[in-house]
Amino acid sequence: MFDHISRRALIRSAAMGLAAGTITAPSAAPAPLDADLIVCGAGMAGLTAALTAARRGLTVVILEKRLWTGGDGVLSTGHFATFRTPLHKDLPQNLPISAEDYWKLIERGVIDEPLSKVRDNQMNSPVYYGVAKHNPDVLRSCAMRAADVIAFVRSMGAEFFPVNPALPFLLSSRPGSMTKIATALVARLREAGVKLMNRTRATALIVEDGAVKGVRYVDNKGAEGALRAQAVLLATGGFINSPALMQRYKRYWSTAKRGFSFEGDLPADHTGDGILMGKAAGAALEDMESVPKFWAGPAKGTPAVSWLMLDGATAYLVRKNGRRFINEKAARYSGCALRLFALGSEPGYVLFDEATFRGHYHDELEFEKALAQGGLFKARTAEELAAKAGVDARGLKATIARINADAAKRRDSEFGRTDKLFRALKAPYIFRLRTTRSPSRPRAGSK
Repeated sequence: MFDHISRRALIRSAAMGLAAGTITAPSAAPAPLDADLIVCGAGMAGLTAALTAARRGLTVVILEKRLWTGGDGVLSTGHFATFRTPLHKDLPQNLPISAEDYWKLIERGVIDEPLSKVRDNQMNSPVYYGVAKHNPDVLRSCAMRAADVIAFVRSMGAEFFPVNPALPFLLSSRPGSMTKIATALVARLREAGVKLMNRTRATALIVEDGAVKGVRYVDNKGAEGALRAQAVLLATGGFINSPALMQRYKRYWSTAKRGFSFEGDLPADHTGDGILMGKAAGAALEDMESVPKFWAGPAKGTPAVSWLMLDGATAYLVRKNGRRFINEKAARYSGCALRLFALGSEPGYVLFDEATFRGHYHDELEFEKALAQGGLFKARTAEELAAKAGVDARGLKATIARINADAAKRRDSEFGRTDKLFRALKAPYIFRLRTTRSPSRPRAGSK
């Protein structure tokens, strides 16, 4: 996957971001090194970086404060954005899903914000792709390797559902795939002789002569220690669970309600460890004030149905009054989720029909399970559905009637949708249970 990266380049890239640390007196003699590279954080990013380095001949040590490896990635739903891969073999060859087509979608901001807006550093821009969005050359380089990423995770055991022709740039992994990836990465790291220290939290960077020389840490028993290396890579995640950082950099979002996510209950340990260590060493911080990524999930204990269906199937967003409130093809985060926040504490609902229920996402999003366990409501009439879901029956009936009338004219008179997924709804109708939007995973970092 990363055959083009040299051993020297790996060390240089890991070290250069924090090279301008706190200046101390020149050391009398260089201390022995414990490794070429220390990786702080054993999530998917940290594990992959460590394996890439080990395959280039570097000695690597990984510190991870959790008991398990793989980070939140092993709990995620496992969606991957890419252009054409061998998994697309059954799709028409003339379908525009080349690398250039993929890049055009990123520039336009189909799923996230347009790049031009993010590059202007507008604070209300969710930085879903991370700090690379500010440098189009870096992001383009990453985007052009998307197919390599798919090949890599498949080599680690990931399996995928058939590609949705309506959303060919997004691949959905089958349940258990993310755990398989993490397990395979750890196995290969151990084969390569990489030392993995779980339940060990990095606490500070060792800075000497203006450069990072290692990491101080504390283990689960409270014992402190230090490791020295040529370079340190920080891959410790975000800071949603740090009241101080949230109050300082995301004051509004620090008070926003945090709902139950599709990943379930996540550990409250996203405390910005790497960000704080980098800042203490003199590194600059970037994107600290950008809008975080959002979740949109039901109440705890209720099966969650991903709103990915809005991108690749016919479905509509409505309020408690039964009325639509946005063009559902707007970006999920910067469009739909922000609009829900603007509505205050009111939840949103996803309205669709039997054709969508039986369609592409039937198995992938486990509709039958969600229906059986109360995550979806199903009814023959708008009135019956409204009663089950607790929304206004008159408003819901009027919404369905307007959608159907507009679809017959091929014109969305309310929000101007022109996509092929804008169509009439036929009974029985289905509701995804009330959805609460929730901020998650602030994207920021050191440089």
